[in-house]
Amino acid sequence: MCKPLQTPCKRGYELQTTLTPFANIGIVCMASIYKSRDKWTAQVNLDGKRRSRTFDRKRDAERWARQEEAQQDATGTVQTVIADLTFNDVIAAYLDEFGEQASRSKLGTIRHISELIGRTPLPDLTSARIREFAKMRKAEGAGPATIGQDLTYIHTILKMGGAVADVDTDAALGAYTKARAILNASGTVGRPTERTRRPTDAELVALREQWAKRRRVVPMWDLTQFAIATAMRLSEICRIRWADLDVEGRMIWIRDRKHPRSKKGNDQNVPLLCGPVVIDGVTVDPMELVMRQHRTDPEIFPHDPKTVSTTFTRGVASCGISDLRFHDLRHDGVSRLFEAGYQIEQVSLVSGHQDWGMLRRYTQIKPESLHRA
Repeated sequence: MCKPLQTPCKRGYELQTTLTPFANIGIVCMASIYKSRDKWTAQVNLDGKRRSRTFDRKRDAERWARQEEAQQDATGTVQTVIADLTFNDVIAAYLDEFGEQASRSKLGTIRHISELIGRTPLPDLTSARIREFAKMRKAEGAGPATIGQDLTYIHTILKMGGAVADVDTDAALGAYTKARAILNASGTVGRPTERTRRPTDAELVALREQWAKRRRVVPMWDLTQFAIATAMRLSEICRIRWADLDVEGRMIWIRDRKHPRSKKGNDQNVPLLCGPVVIDGVTVDPMELVMRQHRTDPEIFPHDPKTVSTTFTRGVASCGISDLRFHDLRHDGVSRLFEAGYQIEQVSLVSGHQDWGMLRRYTQIKPESLHRA
């Protein structure tokens, strides 16, 4: 059990707090929770009166402790309690209920939100405070789309976290709506800039020659071709396993593909198509690329995505290529599928896009491909 932390409270006594199951992202939840054998005991000390209750699950113990604080006022009013709650308390309640569904990236963003405005008392989470948060993120280098995503998370946390903790967050939600309108109008928040960058054949040949100069642990040229031929995300490429490969059917099972609403269980069987991608006059066969990898690990490409991305960026720089990212290879792969005559529903089966409108945004068909022999 984590050692309890002492957190000052406006009422004049110390609230004993302990880390939640999501302690790895640095957010604490109120109440003292102890484990005894297979039971969890929650203990609260309000106005000198100690109360405790035992539960089978830790999250039930934490929820009870929060409810006890919300009901401690003999008059039944909650406003006094809200004055003592911070945004971090709502964040903790949200993570207690929904944290397991969140991606690592989302948890990282929520942690940073907590660092910047988590200690803000709920009554002080005004439109001005939310706009100040947006300015802080802009000063850190975040773009309009990133700031917009951060604000969306704040809205979700206020709405759902408030419901979980049984705390009235209507005032903060109203402040959020006003702040969002102002930030949208000022351009601080906006849609992401749509990238249309695709590698040329000459650039791909240059990268192939660059990586062929010396033997590498990471097969960069194979990874580059595979990324284009399958239109997979880099994280997916480095996660696919030999056990999920169907050689005869030319299929690969991708586990937990990216989904706008769910992190787990988005598994998809994807065809390894041969034909749509031709580089320097040679047709790329993703199955051939797979079969020449060493079977030393469960993963077909057992490499750190960050290492692959960094190596790609360095290779691009060494070749004097401007503004090309590894993710642009996925964009190129999707576009090549359309240029080869595949329909949008067929392309979505390969790329994993849930939103066909988003898939249209990714599509950049080269005009010359419209000429048919």
